[in-house]
Amino acid sequence: MADKLFSIDMQNHYIPSEALKLARKTEEYDYTYSIGRFVKAYERMTNIDEHIKWMDQSGLDMVILSTAAFVANGYEFCRACNDGYGDVVKKHPDRFKGMIHVFPYDDKKKNQDEIKRGVEELGLWGVTVVTSFQKMAIDSPLMDPIWEMAVKYDMPIFVHPTIRKNVWGGTEKYDLFLTASREYDIAKSFIEILYGVLPRFPALKVIMPHLAGGLPALLGRLLAKHQPQDFSLPQEDAGQWIPVHRAEELGLVDHFKSLLKNFYFDTAGSGGWMPIVKFGLEVLGADHLCFGTDYPYDLNDAKYVKRYLDDIHDMDMPLEEKEQFLGGNLKRLFNIQ
Repeated sequence: MADKLFSIDMQNHYIPSEALKLARKTEEYDYTYSIGRFVKAYERMTNIDEHIKWMDQSGLDMVILSTAAFVANGYEFCRACNDGYGDVVKKHPDRFKGMIHVFPYDDKKKNQDEIKRGVEELGLWGVTVVTSFQKMAIDSPLMDPIWEMAVKYDMPIFVHPTIRKNVWGGTEKYDLFLTASREYDIAKSFIEILYGVLPRFPALKVIMPHLAGGLPALLGRLLAKHQPQDFSLPQEDAGQWIPVHRAEELGLVDHFKSLLKNFYFDTAGSGGWMPIVKFGLEVLGADHLCFGTDYPYDLNDAKYVKRYLDDIHDMDMPLEEKEQFLGGNLKRLFNIQ
């Protein structure tokens, strides 16, 4: 293995014990179902010492904490979560960065005040949201107060997949709501942000989970239909499928790539499977990828995280690109020195 590089985990979940007490059955989801099903995960999730032990054993230097999937439990849950994150960041500033939690259906002023409190009083950075809420898509105007605050402080948004069971036909049968349906919702939210949010908030920085639900494999199809309203096209091409080489000739590929500059993508959700990591690096570039584990759900055993990191260190790619992917991009986004 090559010399170890500074490594940061973008998708790492922690719920303070006081916040977890407020988890219940909501209009979104019965959170007691997850707590009962993934018992070991929630034992780890509430124990920051277990996080540190796992980090030390796996070789991770720092993690970015969030638990957006639980924000539907409401304002008091979010506030308790943010308080707990503030305590952790204060006690372990060299190991943790914590993101701010808000629920879009709560009062706009309360949410904006909570984001302000998170940054200015608790030492948190970035806001975490989910791909969709109830019947609300992520490009809804209800989300605008959150985008406004993120832009005001020049901090990133991290989008986490929703955990509703009935999302896009997802069911408990075959665990569809945990696999294909969830990934579709991620890909859908990426497109909604790309075309519905960024035109109104062009300075917004967005971190998408799970390589945006498989974006490397979908990118060619998106390019074939990338026809923004303000882009002048010949009549014979407008509204049609366009081969990628033709899209390049028309300038559509460069235009699409210019929109991607606001996006970063974590590699959580695939269990450390290297083929998709290599594909993501090839298609999206090391300057827009972030290492992710989805602890304590996915890579909860430190030896597999260490193996994952070893595989990345041993890849035949420039050292600068490895540094960007494993920690450099997140250092910039989260002002880590």
